[in-house]
Amino acid sequence: MARVKTSYKRIDWNELFKIRLASSDPSMDKHDIIKLMLVRKILWNHRKSRNFLRIYTEFDLDNGLICDVYFENMKTKEVIAYEVQKSYTKAWLKDRAEKYKDWEVPLFKTADWIPINLNDCPEKIDEINKWLEQYIV
Repeated sequence: MARVKTSYKRIDWNELFKIRLASSDPSMDKHDIIKLMLVRKILWNHRKSRNFLRIYTEFDLDNGLICDVYFENMKTKEVIAYEVQKSYTKAWLKDRAEKYKDWEVPLFKTADWIPINLNDCPEKIDEINKWLEQYIV
């Protein structure tokens, strides 16, 4: 019997819930803080079902894209890729929407992506915390 290869990745227990940096450039400070707060908020929002969650940062999606935060909920069979951008244009948004249009993850019902524009982000931590609520599913 031949084996069927799939792009579905196994759980990497050593990388689960860790925050990886895309760059050590100081201009990425706000980006990294948002990424950290986003992971923390996802974990807090799903704290009762944490055993069913997979969250990775700087995750390779096997379609040429690397998302900032990758979130899987095994209980609800949903996947969300978050992309945090300093600023984005309509052309970038259209390009990413096209790349994510046919994105599917085996064994999951839904696979969505959510862009986060840092230009809309407040400056104070407590305001950022409230602002991020709109992106948590």
